[in-house]
Amino acid sequence: MNQTTGQLPTQPVNASHKPVLFLVLAIIAIVAGVGIYQFRSHKSAADSAPAPEESQQTGTTSEQAPQKENSGPVTITLPESKWKVSGLQIEPVATGRFEETIRLTGKVSLNEDKVAHIYPMVEGSVDKVDVGLGQVVKANDLLVVVHSREIGQAKLDLYQARLQQEMAVVKDKIQQEIATNTRQLLAALRKREPINEIEERFRSRSMGDYRERLLMAYAGYLKSDADVERLEEPTKSGAVAFKQLHAAKSSRNADLAAFQARIEQIEYELKTSLLLSSQSVKEASTRVAVAATSLRILGCDEQEIQTINPEQQGAAISHYFVRAPINGTIISKDVTLKEQIRPQSQIFSIADLSTVWITADIYEKNLPLLASLSGKPVRVFNEAWPDRSFQARIFYTGEIMDEKTRTVAMRAIADNPDHLLKPGMFVNIEFESGSEQELVIVPRSALQEHEGQDFVFVHTGEGEFEKRLIKPGKQNETTAVILEGLKPGERVVLQGGFILKSKMLEDLMGEE
Repeated sequence: MNQTTGQLPTQPVNASHKPVLFLVLAIIAIVAGVGIYQFRSHKSAADSAPAPEESQQTGTTSEQAPQKENSGPVTITLPESKWKVSGLQIEPVATGRFEETIRLTGKVSLNEDKVAHIYPMVEGSVDKVDVGLGQVVKANDLLVVVHSREIGQAKLDLYQARLQQEMAVVKDKIQQEIATNTRQLLAALRKREPINEIEERFRSRSMGDYRERLLMAYAGYLKSDADVERLEEPTKSGAVAFKQLHAAKSSRNADLAAFQARIEQIEYELKTSLLLSSQSVKEASTRVAVAATSLRILGCDEQEIQTINPEQQGAAISHYFVRAPINGTIISKDVTLKEQIRPQSQIFSIADLSTVWITADIYEKNLPLLASLSGKPVRVFNEAWPDRSFQARIFYTGEIMDEKTRTVAMRAIADNPDHLLKPGMFVNIEFESGSEQELVIVPRSALQEHEGQDFVFVHTGEGEFEKRLIKPGKQNETTAVILEGLKPGERVVLQGGFILKSKMLEDLMGEE
């Protein structure tokens, strides 16, 4: 301390502390400036804000401004002299059925009603393959020749059955001839015709042993009858004893009985032999029919069945011919030469591509359309043929909804004579759907929109137009359904509404 002044001596400031001091002073200055700015801002806002009473009287609050705009109908004035220049077109509101075009994506698939998956009916080895993948075939065209032991044995059985049938038929014919001749002989014998005439008449006719047996019995009876006649006169004169005549009559009666019994026996034998002969023919015919049917079941055609001849065909009699069941295109081939095939193995698939199915999935929102879709035509498009459309007819709309996709299957059939629609192609599908009742409809060009509101301009008289809020419904490319806001007969602006909308917006901006 300085003893003269009584003060502490001044200490020199350290040069290393100067930057810190300047930083502290700068922060203090910034804080002070911010505080002064906020104070002035608040004061200015308070001075410029209107009093609550003033705001209520003038009605300029942000909450009340829209209410003023929507409190009544908005009317726009446009003199009729300017309508033509503005392109204004006015028409009355009409009613009608709403038509819309439904668009779906789909896929081309095979017509499952015209696809044949071919399996051999027998086991064997392939001797010949006549077709290739993608080849177009017609019904009954030869596809494959198979060497089959089963077929060979079935054909031999049929051949033997036919031989037995031929033999049975010949025997039956002979038996019928014998029966006819024998019956004629029996008729002659019952008439007691002379035996020499009978022998002369039936000498060359076939009757088996029936003629001998009948004629011997008839001759014995004639002899006994002649003996009786010869003894009758001598017996009357007493030259011959009555006992001898009686013995002759007894012998005649016995021979007559034997002759009649022989006739009855031969008639019975004729009936029996004819019955047996006829039955043999039926049995032989049945065996032939069974053997032939077995071959038909295995797929052999009639010409093949009728021309069976082991002597001429030799080992080829075992050939089994697989033929095309329908007209179509070979879309799969799983057989090669000398391959062993079995009934469980598919060897070909043939598809008739002259028609195809168009498959699509109907989403849940379009389910009301399903009831009216059956039998209706649809248009089909594919980007491979941009300038062409194909016609299809809906024939199936499913009854079960897919739980994963929430869709219902739809099927349509399309003619495909040029095979332009390939199974697997993706296609676009269009079809028309219309309402059953009359609705209020306007052209889409009449619809306007502002601040999320849909409206139209209604001509209320002379040069005045009213902005009419509406609730639109379904729309298509040209037409819209109006659910609320318009009545039939009201005149709405169809063209030139942009001019009215611009004028309406100018009026609103002028008010602001």
